[in-house]
Amino acid sequence: MILTFYCQHCGELVPRNPRIKKQKFCSSRVCQNTRRNTTNKARANKSSECRSLRRSRNKRWRDNYPAHEYQKDYRKNHSDYVKRNRELQKERNNNRKPEPSKMIVKTYALSPQPLQDGLYRGFEVKDGKIVKTYTLMAQMHALSGNGSLFTSKPV
Repeated sequence: MILTFYCQHCGELVPRNPRIKKQKFCSSRVCQNTRRNTTNKARANKSSECRSLRRSRNKRWRDNYPAHEYQKDYRKNHSDYVKRNRELQKERNNNRKPEPSKMIVKTYALSPQPLQDGLYRGFEVKDGKIVKTYTLMAQMHALSGNGSLFTSKPV
């Protein structure tokens, strides 16, 4: 039988306790707390009852301590943080503004782009947005007569 082992937490070579068959942690308080926490977390993740109890406990706590109130109080008490955050956010916003040459789609509304004969796709793009927010598919058919029929279906 092997008389020593390496602790999984601290990594030290320690003598094995003969009463513990698969010993992985040494007897120090920190390593035992780690072992206990690891075991409890593994047990809690396996048990659906424990998960539901944890979920209800967390919901109760969030109802009593809403996050927006905490943030509001924090900002009120830490004016330096608020000032620095505003400056950094302005920098992030300036870095985020796309240059006209770097726009991915056209910036004017409902620009028709032909897909095939008689079928067009139009994009509605709001100011500064890069991604299309609405697409209109239109198909035109020629009629034997005075004009054409315009049908559209949103995609």
